Amino acid sequence: SQRQQTRVTTNLGMSASSQPYYAPIFFPVANIIEAYKQPWKEFVVLPKKVIGNLNFLGYLTLVATSFRAAIFAYMAMYWGNEYPGFGSAKTFEFGWMMTIVTRNLIFTWVMCGVWDWFLYFSPMKEKMHKYKITPKYPSNTQFLHDAKYTTLASLIAAGIEVCLCNLWSRGLLSYQQNWWNSPYLNFAVIGMTSIFRSPHFYLIHRLMHPWRSPFLPDIGKFLYKQVHSLHHKSHNPTSWSGTSMHPVESFLYYSACFMPALAGLHPLITLTFIVDAGLSAWTSHDGFTWPGSGNPFHMLHHSSFDCNYGNEQIPLDKLFGTFASKKEDIGKIWHGD
Repeated sequence: SQRQQTRVTTNLGMSASSQPYYAPIFFPVANIIEAYKQPWKEFVVLPKKVIGNLNFLGYLTLVATSFRAAIFAYMAMYWGNEYPGFGSAKTFEFGWMMTIVTRNLIFTWVMCGVWDWFLYFSPMKEKMHKYKITPKYPSNTQFLHDAKYTTLASLIAAGIEVCLCNLWSRGLLSYQQNWWNSPYLNFAVIGMTSIFRSPHFYLIHRLMHPWRSPFLPDIGKFLYKQVHSLHHKSHNPTSWSGTSMHPVESFLYYSACFMPALAGLHPLITLTFIVDAGLSAWTSHDGFTWPGSGNPFHMLHHSSFDCNYGNEQIPLDKLFGTFASKKEDIGKIWHGD
């Protein structure tokens, strides 16, 4: 039956968020509880305009998002046996490698599976539909396709971590052994993880779309056809779509963790970069404006392709002229229409 709705306006910190700045730390439990508490007749009104940059509350949200990743990274590193990267990974042995692989797969399946089940298949499905960015729901075929490639991406992330653990253990890659030797620096880098990853994401993503340069061969067109087009098969994204990528793109995407690793920072920071890359992709692709993080900025890219290659953390799309707030803006980017 059709329910009469009361509009409830929210004041957002960014165009892609519908929760208080601290909410990411409690994802997804707090989001599910909030959705259950929201009366059926009320409708959370969200800004429809894609902003392309953040305000102060938006950056606080990013800090909370980064610390969320750090909490999961800390649990992965310090719960249970000693972390292999601290010395026991000098040789590639099945036991410690499978621990990392199994942990990654369980984390991926629980996060993506639970969140997509809640939004698309649970008894709350009807209540959540009014917040769906694209009203049509994806097919089961897409869910299975995306789950397969996201699982593969998490295996690749595990492979990267396995190799780093081996390099750390053998002394071939130096790292800070005592976190408390520079705690202010470490916590600052942790808090800015999502921001530090932003230029890396823009660069690899822009490289895999047509360059349209009159001076250079269009390698991006080749990379899009051979690699990145797989990700864009998810025209109507869900959480499983976030890292549904060609293996080459998965490696490039998770290679953001090489920045702190090559800088010799504590391995916890490297692992935080990996966790944040996964979680941020899964939550920003869920296809809803509420009750999760939502991301109309990136959803416009998925529906139109030729705009919004980065994110709102650092407005590189505005800097390089590839930002669009709506589909009608795209012609202005490429043709000056």
